[in-house]
Amino acid sequence: MLQTFELLDRYEILYPTNSKITDLRRAYVDKDLNSIFRLISPSSTVDVEDLRKIILEDNTWKLWPVLDQYITTQFTAAFKSFFVNNTEYDTDCFSRGQLESKAWLIRELKKTNCKLGTVFICAGWYATLATMLFESGMGIDKIRSFDVDPTTVDIAEVFNKPWFVDQWKFKALVEDILEVNYVGHTWQFWSNANNRMSYPITDTPDTIINTSCEHIKNFNVWYDKIPDGKLVVLQGNNYFEIAEHVNCSNDLSEFSKKSPMTAVLFEGELQLPKYTRFMKIGFK
Repeated sequence: MLQTFELLDRYEILYPTNSKITDLRRAYVDKDLNSIFRLISPSSTVDVEDLRKIILEDNTWKLWPVLDQYITTQFTAAFKSFFVNNTEYDTDCFSRGQLESKAWLIRELKKTNCKLGTVFICAGWYATLATMLFESGMGIDKIRSFDVDPTTVDIAEVFNKPWFVDQWKFKALVEDILEVNYVGHTWQFWSNANNRMSYPITDTPDTIINTSCEHIKNFNVWYDKIPDGKLVVLQGNNYFEIAEHVNCSNDLSEFSKKSPMTAVLFEGELQLPKYTRFMKIGFK
């Protein structure tokens, strides 16, 4: 479970222009008086007693209504749900490196002015990227997140609940990405609510995203399955030290050569403390 100081630190990464989030982190972590005074200024609508209990008593229950006052995001509802239900999840999904990489992706993808349409996220894990995409304001019809691990589904659908319950604008699916049909993928799932199998649904992706290229053993086989003309967003890294990273690249040039495109919209790298993240955006 993420600690309060960790969550506030991550929110500051995601919302760097939100001064209230910055002040809340400083008030909680550093007991910074200037930040506290700004938070309780006469113009503030936040409950001062809630703030006192967060800062002085470390009362996590009061964290959620205060965050809702300062920022509108599904992440707050998700982490509250995990806290209330004592849900186990891998906190690395909200690590600094994960969020900095995904925030970078959002920034650069916005600059392309592309309409994303139906998005397939490959090896999507808990689909925090889907949450960020939906909240980015880019043109998105729906998102399908594919991961081979069945334990990721429920958590991914908590992170994306508003879109999951809205006629499945979001759906997490248990699928090996080498088995996905990128021309038109048909899927079904068992509905616990209705106690029945869903009707078959076929989705045709306009955009295909894979931020876990370093994990893909047969990367060329996977990439060859993507039809020409699709908008593709790829991320990988040079973090060779992890055994599961079977497709690392030494540099951006090596990473780029693995995914030939007819039109490259962006290529770049992001330096992180333990590794360099590479990204390529374009049309195959």
